[in-house]
Amino acid sequence: MRIEIRKKHHNFISLEEDFVMKSMKKIVSLALCTAMLGSAIPGMNLVAAETTGKTEFWNDKMANTDQSKLDQMQESIKDLSGIDVELIAYPDTASYQTAMQQSIRTEDAPGLFTWWSGSQLETLVNEGLVEDMTDFWDEYVIPNGVSADVAGSLTFDGKIYGVPYSIIYNTIIYNKDIFNQYGLEEPQTFDEFLTVCQTLLDNGVTPIALKSDSWAGFIWFQAMLAAYDPALYEGVCDGSIAYTDEKVVEVMNQWKDMLDKGYFSAPMTNVDMAKTLATGGVAMELEPNYEANTIVDDYGLVAGEDLGTFVLPSVDGAKKIVFYEIAPLCVSSASKDKDAAIEALKSWFTKENQTVFTDITGFLCSSQVTVDNECVNQMVAYTTDSDNYSMMLRYYENTPSDVRDVALDELMKFELGDAGVDEVLSTIQTKADEIFAK
Repeated sequence: MRIEIRKKHHNFISLEEDFVMKSMKKIVSLALCTAMLGSAIPGMNLVAAETTGKTEFWNDKMANTDQSKLDQMQESIKDLSGIDVELIAYPDTASYQTAMQQSIRTEDAPGLFTWWSGSQLETLVNEGLVEDMTDFWDEYVIPNGVSADVAGSLTFDGKIYGVPYSIIYNTIIYNKDIFNQYGLEEPQTFDEFLTVCQTLLDNGVTPIALKSDSWAGFIWFQAMLAAYDPALYEGVCDGSIAYTDEKVVEVMNQWKDMLDKGYFSAPMTNVDMAKTLATGGVAMELEPNYEANTIVDDYGLVAGEDLGTFVLPSVDGAKKIVFYEIAPLCVSSASKDKDAAIEALKSWFTKENQTVFTDITGFLCSSQVTVDNECVNQMVAYTTDSDNYSMMLRYYENTPSDVRDVALDELMKFELGDAGVDEVLSTIQTKADEIFAK
């Protein structure tokens, strides 16, 4: 296997931006294989094509992964499926999207590729560029420990157009030593959560770390809305509820009260958040599951003993909401290797392959697989407990990008105290009116 590495770049580029970028030459090396694929999955409605027993898998996720581990992943897929999968890794998001746009309408498109959920995936769906994987979910995804809830972010007009490459879960991560010191337990209600915050503050501990990244202003916005009413969150995302709705205003005023009381730290970087939580400067942070790995690896805390996790409780005692982000793994409709790609995917969510995948990437998608970090295991366990938890796609992908971009700016102003509730919500709604009217 060979991976193509280009200049490292991690900026998120939208499809619209990508279409106007200058073209870049694709350089790949094809792996030779003699194995032949059997039949396609019944119900996939695929156009008949010769199956070659090999396919390419393009992504922008694996460029910094050691070559020996990439070989291990390829071998795992081939051992389980018989398909020779060549990984083509683009570390530059812009060049990756450009290469995809140049090839995706041709038979030279990769059989497998990673993309983004929300509007970016929908654009490909509307152009007929990705395969319908609805039947595949019932047979190969859900039975292998992947939450059915995440399918919603890949569903358009009742059909599912991808499977998870990676799923990242957002929960509250907390310092157990601090909680134990002040006799605190994981809150089960929102009022209990506020009491925990006040108790910490009264004892000189900043309750919650606040992220300084300009794109991150939505994190507590989405959490607060969903804690009050998940339908309220979904409504502002799809335009059925105005940002200026009285209930949204009520939630924002509650959040402002928490900010004014000092429940949140001054904004800080990811690195400082992890360090401050590990060393006791703050007690909690609302972060993705990989943050728990960082704290354990960098500061020696023991997950489950020194470090814990819980989900922000709902105001009315309803199900708690776990926000997630997902990178879809899709099959190119135009690819000459799409049948082989689907055959390879049959093995993707087996416990055997997901164990290899998790060991290599750190992503945990299946409840069948466990890791050494008990906090991460617990986060995944929430996703399978449908009686007490529901999963929702995070705001960043769940709302139109034009509205989102305005909201990110305004919400960060709000967090910094540079803009009030009415001003922020009115500005976002002005853009929402424009976009949803189209």
